[in-house]
Amino acid sequence: MENIKINYYDFNKNVLPNINDPVLDGYPIVYILNNNSANPEAYIGQTVQVKSRMKNHLTNKDRKKLDKMILIGHDKFNQSATYDIETNLINHFIADEKYKLQNKSQTAHQMTHNYYEKSYYHSVIFEDIWDKLRKDGIVKHTIEDIRNRDVFKLSPFKELSEAQMDLKTKIIEFCNNHINDDKKAVFLIKGDAGTGKSVVLSSTFNTIQDLSKNKDFLYLENILQNHLYKTKNYLLVNHEEMLKTYKSISESLPNLFKNNFMKPTSFINDSKKKKIKADIVLIDEAHLLLTRKDNFNSFNENNQLEEIIKHSKVTIIVYDERQYLKIKSSWSENILKKY
Repeated sequence: MENIKINYYDFNKNVLPNINDPVLDGYPIVYILNNNSANPEAYIGQTVQVKSRMKNHLTNKDRKKLDKMILIGHDKFNQSATYDIETNLINHFIADEKYKLQNKSQTAHQMTHNYYEKSYYHSVIFEDIWDKLRKDGIVKHTIEDIRNRDVFKLSPFKELSEAQMDLKTKIIEFCNNHINDDKKAVFLIKGDAGTGKSVVLSSTFNTIQDLSKNKDFLYLENILQNHLYKTKNYLLVNHEEMLKTYKSISESLPNLFKNNFMKPTSFINDSKKKKIKADIVLIDEAHLLLTRKDNFNSFNENNQLEEIIKHSKVTIIVYDERQYLKIKSSWSENILKKY
């Protein structure tokens, strides 16, 4: 771990004058704020002005729960590298499942990108940092273990390609623009299996939930008012293991909750029973939705997609026409023409 510094401090205002190492107080750094309570929490960030940033954190009511501070520095760090390492740490902490993170979505302009020697920082430097954190008991699992977990592969903080970022931006703009419309709004995403649509949905839904809880959070610079504040939203998925993965992710992030994730039939029946409407519903693998009654799945209507749209204001549909189940589904975009 040549030149990497990982220093541990108590997190309080009296400690700040003691941060005098030029690598930690003169270069971009990554930091972790955490506690060791029965239900431990953590916040991961990066900064170029550590003392000023920590003073701000000490005034934040959520950060007051945290009493330990870890500063990570390197004399070759630049701000692109620290953004990347911050995001990488968040993804690994989510899959490590030790802490409830206080981190909210990054704004669109903060997303990581290519930079000089990215692969070196992303692999060699990051893996050295993780091994030291694990040796010191801060995290539990090896990198190899974490990267084989579905929770890691579906993390809302995974780096998105330019095309994926563009799709996420369009979905959030669509939701913000249509959430107060009098008529139903439907956004259709078509794509083949294996193109990363579920990762986009995971990232997008997490940001929508952050927007729903924070009136002043503006994910996109061109959106001047957050219309998604106080919205009630769901992500629906038919696949049992994927549903478990989403619920596991929700245990590590502040604005995701297990009841935000449901199977389509459960959402329909629950909405009918309680006579409520969701604001935004995202449907993963909508080609698996039923288009006829199915007593085995407790579905007594004729079309699951129509029922979901009926019980939501904005519906985001991910659909692959080549994968529908011919036995129980008969998919056609004509279903959407009325919307």
